[in-house]
Amino acid sequence: MHQRQIIFQSVLPNQLDPARFSKPIIDGIEQPLTITSMNGECTVQLPLSSKINRPIKDDFDDDELVAYAENLENIPEKILLKEDRKKKDIENNPLYKYRHGILSVSDISSQIWCEQQLTYKFLYPFILNDDGEIKRVDDKIHMLRGTSLHLDRELEIQIKVSIQCQTREDSYGIRLLNMIQAIHGLLTWNKHDQPYITREMPIFGNMYGGKLYFRGIIDEINYDPRTNQLEVVEFKTRASKTTPKPQQTYTHKIQVNIYRTLLDELIQGQVDKTLYFQRFNLEPTTILSDSILNQYNQCGFTQINTLENAFDLLIKLAFQMPTITTNGAIEYILQSDPTWKNRKEFDRDENNLKELLIKSEGYWLGKREAEGVDIEDAYKCQWCDYKEMCTWREEKSNEFSRKKRRIN
Repeated sequence: MHQRQIIFQSVLPNQLDPARFSKPIIDGIEQPLTITSMNGECTVQLPLSSKINRPIKDDFDDDELVAYAENLENIPEKILLKEDRKKKDIENNPLYKYRHGILSVSDISSQIWCEQQLTYKFLYPFILNDDGEIKRVDDKIHMLRGTSLHLDRELEIQIKVSIQCQTREDSYGIRLLNMIQAIHGLLTWNKHDQPYITREMPIFGNMYGGKLYFRGIIDEINYDPRTNQLEVVEFKTRASKTTPKPQQTYTHKIQVNIYRTLLDELIQGQVDKTLYFQRFNLEPTTILSDSILNQYNQCGFTQINTLENAFDLLIKLAFQMPTITTNGAIEYILQSDPTWKNRKEFDRDENNLKELLIKSEGYWLGKREAEGVDIEDAYKCQWCDYKEMCTWREEKSNEFSRKKRRIN
């Protein structure tokens, strides 16, 4: 049986801008505003200092806040990335307008499902439900249930420990520590007859040196020392035992393949350190707070003082990984009965992924308008919250009517 791992969660100030009250959504999972660590069976929660050197309230990088930001003009000048200040007038595209230059991996799967719906979610994140209540589009029962099941899976092998953060660099220091611990655990795994498993590992990068920069959280990484197989697994919850439609499965596969590529590039050292600090608007040489340094020391990483030190250690450890990813899998779990599972394994189609990213860039960089679904995928509109206002749907309906009149 696995020893319980520790995952650190950064505790953020509660005196935040009202827009920060909701928890961030990363890859479809609501993220607690804390950091996790594994230490026996206890969960430690440290008090939050009121002294903030560089206020985290100035951190506009959380996926939820970025997704719902109206536009760059509404973001205070002091919060913009240095690069953004120069490009503010020209970067009026979805990437910067709605995502502040960084995409979550689930953004691409949402884009594949329907670009028009994704755009509406950015523009109109709240809807009026049947009871006359204003609700966020993603606050649906099945989504909340999926979030709960994800957390249950995580806590099967991990213990969450909350750590006080005083600066943005502290928050990212925690994320890097979780990555360092996950990889270090694999490298030091001594049970050669059992697989090593870690869950909820952060990941980042720009695949193939492209213009889109990603961040996300890998649901599960498995390493089998007997076969030297490294697998990335994505958990998906289902409301019923019905087989997902091919288009749904396709978006899930793309998500896994993006994670695999980001992880492989990390293992191969193909990560641009300068770009990382630039995209996340971080100061690499800022000394981390004592609460963060203490956790690094307790985990055995005693040479860490700055975020740059942590980043360099991550790259060094990742480069020692015995293999790049060999497998990808999706594990479907029934919401009403988590013991029911349906697992699908698949190969990576790198050419397809590269072509998809090139097409996706056009939308995010503002080179083309959003596209809705084709006629054969119109079934997706049944569950869309924006179907009554969708201009793409109306245009396609009119186009179909015109063609029908010409035929008659």
